[in-house]
Amino acid sequence: MYTIPLAQVAACGYVVIIMAVYWATEVLPLAVTGLLPIVLFPMLGILSAKAVSINYAQNATFLLVGSLIFAIAIERWNLHKRIALRVLLAVGVEPKRLLLGMMSATAFLSMWISNTATTAMMIPTAETIISGLSYDVEVDHQEKHVQAKKISLSNEKTGLTILPCNKIYYIVNTYITSHGSSDRSAEQADKIAKGLLLGTCYAANIGGMATLTGSSTNLLAVEVIEAIFPKSNGIDFATWFSFGFPTMILILILAYFYLQWLFLGCRGLCQRNQSSAAYQVVQKQYKELGPLSFPEKVVLFHFVLLVLLWFLRDMRFVHLENDRAAGWTYFFRRGYVTDTSTVMLVIIPLFFWPSRPPSFLCCRNNEGSNVEPFWSKKKHYFNSSPPPILDWSTVSKKMQWGLVFLIGGGYALADGIKVSGLSSMMGRLFKSASGFPPMALVLTVTTIVSFTTELVSNAPVAAIVLPILAFLAEGICMHPYYLLVPATISCSFAFMLPVANPPNAIVASCERIQVYDMIKTGFLLNLIGILVINVAINTYGFPLYNLDSLPSW
Repeated sequence: MYTIPLAQVAACGYVVIIMAVYWATEVLPLAVTGLLPIVLFPMLGILSAKAVSINYAQNATFLLVGSLIFAIAIERWNLHKRIALRVLLAVGVEPKRLLLGMMSATAFLSMWISNTATTAMMIPTAETIISGLSYDVEVDHQEKHVQAKKISLSNEKTGLTILPCNKIYYIVNTYITSHGSSDRSAEQADKIAKGLLLGTCYAANIGGMATLTGSSTNLLAVEVIEAIFPKSNGIDFATWFSFGFPTMILILILAYFYLQWLFLGCRGLCQRNQSSAAYQVVQKQYKELGPLSFPEKVVLFHFVLLVLLWFLRDMRFVHLENDRAAGWTYFFRRGYVTDTSTVMLVIIPLFFWPSRPPSFLCCRNNEGSNVEPFWSKKKHYFNSSPPPILDWSTVSKKMQWGLVFLIGGGYALADGIKVSGLSSMMGRLFKSASGFPPMALVLTVTTIVSFTTELVSNAPVAAIVLPILAFLAEGICMHPYYLLVPATISCSFAFMLPVANPPNAIVASCERIQVYDMIKTGFLLNLIGILVINVAINTYGFPLYNLDSLPSW
């Protein structure tokens, strides 16, 4: 329809603006907006419907799908809950240790499971602990004990305070063991609860920075690099982890001490009394899980196997003959086996792996007497097959299909920008920024991206901004990773508003948390994240990604 390149550029710019506005205002669901390129690009003569549709089935898309399926396996058999409770028992449940344990466990789970699912799983655990926690607060030699007990919705006029939290109500009974103000002690107890809930939410956002599959924005960056720079080596799981993990640890540590100072005060740094009531709550929940079950062992084995295969797939720091890197993919055609192949290799067996051990592996029953070999009871053995670790009905119900369409829309947008010629025009426009100091440019980009994600969900921001930054780097002859990697991680610095991302919305639904609390706490946390990512990319980021030289691709 449009034969003049300038008309295609204008048409593509129109689509970019429309999708940016729709994603920002959520006029349509985010996933539905991600489908607009299938309609608009063919009608405007930018890309055929067939060419656009390919973007919704990219390599990174199925890496996301595989990771989500494995996360469902972890959730189904409560392995995540065992890990979280085990960490809490190991660290302790005295306020400062409880905050450390919750943030550490949440960040670890968020590395492998989506931050939304992690927050949804950890908040009930936090609420249960809060309900059984006895706070020992010393204020000018005054001691107050706060005990929380779950009650019904009936309101008794006894002078007791009812604190609603996510439609679960707790009654807080305050009493003073020495002369002092109960209001001051109740305020201190409420601050500890706020710190715990916000710490859980923030840790979920921070943990996703560490791994390629921890956040959809990370996968968007990889796909943008592969689409715009097809001759590049790309970023795989190991190369992202080598930068993302230490950066995540630094931000998590600083966030922990910041939240501890803000909600527990300086005295919180010195308290050593452990709350036996809260410890008993956690210990009781852990005992209710029982010993490590067979399905949990199977999922844990596959989890360890998956991580090892990801790390050992392509060890680029060890070079062999023919310019090949060491790793188990050395025995296959170069470039054919990716992280997506790895995750699919690991999750497919879960659909036929039995959820209880076959009887022929057991030599004795529970009483210690011998059992018959399986060949003497073939009929019984083959007619009583246990269910598999995973089944498709469970996966289809819990799968976040909207994410697939959302990031697919981002890939299609990047493809349209490149094909229409809009990328070339942006490259010429961006050449004027070549005199801008690189460090100042990265600082500006990370700051803008970080605060933009407070108003718009991080995935749409990444889908719009990352292709533009890739063309900017190309236009000013800068290594693309120098802009794309910190900008991608900055998309996770959404700590201030509930609308920024689902974990924030989940915690904001708890009536203990006010929007003002999130703004006040999250603003400085945003600045901490921006500072750390800029220091990281300008220090150990340079040798990791060879940022001091312009790549040949």
